[in-house]
Amino acid sequence: MTAAGSERLSVAVFSFNRGPYLAQCLASIARHMPGVAASVHDDNSTDPETCALLARLDVPVIRPARTENALLGGLYSNMQAALDAATSEWILFFQDDMQIVRDVTEADVAEIARLYADDPACAFIHPLFMKEALAAKFARELRPIAGRRAYGRAEGIGRDAARYPYSDVSIAHVGRLRAAGWRFEGHEGQNMQTARGLFSGMPFLADPFGFYCPEVPCYRNRARPLSGRIAGAMADDGVKGYHAMTASEAAALRARPVGEFPFAEDLLRPTDPTVRRPFVYQDYQSRGWLRPLAEVERLWLSLRRRLRRMRARLAGVRG
Repeated sequence: MTAAGSERLSVAVFSFNRGPYLAQCLASIARHMPGVAASVHDDNSTDPETCALLARLDVPVIRPARTENALLGGLYSNMQAALDAATSEWILFFQDDMQIVRDVTEADVAEIARLYADDPACAFIHPLFMKEALAAKFARELRPIAGRRAYGRAEGIGRDAARYPYSDVSIAHVGRLRAAGWRFEGHEGQNMQTARGLFSGMPFLADPFGFYCPEVPCYRNRARPLSGRIAGAMADDGVKGYHAMTASEAAALRARPVGEFPFAEDLLRPTDPTVRRPFVYQDYQSRGWLRPLAEVERLWLSLRRRLRRMRARLAGVRG
């Protein structure tokens, strides 16, 4: 990537208590996006290994003054802070449990620029490989964009029905978000609804360059659930991720027909060949018998949040 390309794009990485994965993520950015400015927005990590890593990083580390009482901790306030501070034309919102898996080239920068130039109402572009588990939905809702290495909403899929106006992981157009008065809300679904009202659909790159690592430690409300702790105790040591794509693999990605969706399971090579396929992305999912426990925990946390909101409303009425 040339200096001109790297000046158009910056990367904000959102992190909490996954130091080894954060180190892997940042190394992949440095390797495959040289010259691109990166920053880490840490949600006040408490893990000693993560804190030690943050202290020695040579990229800016930003911590929030407070943490939202929300499902994903302070993710959205951190995303807003990254957007507010951005000086680049575009910003890649990325997360610590992800990797850049191939070199991001001038061809990629040019494709992003063309997609934004084609559609002045576009504000988000999806840069990730596709999950095989969602193949049926992609086939139903997405079609190649004529003349572009990207996918857009299929005919007959209304804006309100389409799932993809926004993603927490995306290449965002800084100027367009600011001009629209964009403010991140506390849940991905809320941000999808806001994006539907403000912008057109979100193109998916046909030649993606990033993806979620498999079977990573999961958190709910900034804590490891019991299902995750059990999975972590049973797992082999080491960070799971992907081998960098070779030059020939990257060339094959670009040479394939755009009508062939870029599924991660077909195109990426995990560093741990024992990971489940189709890939799963939270450690408890690697053991099917832990899934019922994880679902019970999710429902219990949801009930607790509702009860807290009800108590707060009752207290307001009494006050």
